[in-house]
Amino acid sequence: MDYSKLSTETLRLLFAATYATDFCLAAIHFGKTYLEGVAASIVMFFSLIMLSITLQKPGSFMIYLETTEKEVAFTWMGRLVADALIILFVYSFGLPGQIMAVVTLVFFLVTLGIAKHRPDIFRDLFRAHEQDPSLGESYQDQGNTSYNIA
Repeated sequence: MDYSKLSTETLRLLFAATYATDFCLAAIHFGKTYLEGVAASIVMFFSLIMLSITLQKPGSFMIYLETTEKEVAFTWMGRLVADALIILFVYSFGLPGQIMAVVTLVFFLVTLGIAKHRPDIFRDLFRAHEQDPSLGESYQDQGNTSYNIA
């Protein structure tokens, strides 16, 4: 894959759509049986966290994660655990779940490629936000960064 023409806004939209679809699929399967309810709860929890991190909203939640030493949610290992649990449990929701598990796995592998080849885009997608105290005021002056390298 050519990582030089990636747009962060397009990737953010695709990741957000994947997590939102996983959440909706889990909500549909919530409560059919006890085990599906447990699996759906886990998928909904992790999908909401990853959706929030992907969209970088709300800002107060992002600051909470950083200031309470829960920064593992922003790391590669945090994404690995969350995506693995989402894939594992969403697969149990029948054919639509199996399709979404494959889609989530594909985006997980794209994330792996981005993290290895373009860590600057990985940070912009999954960590940096306007209220990030470690970025200072220079990031806020630049506005929303979109990498589109020719």
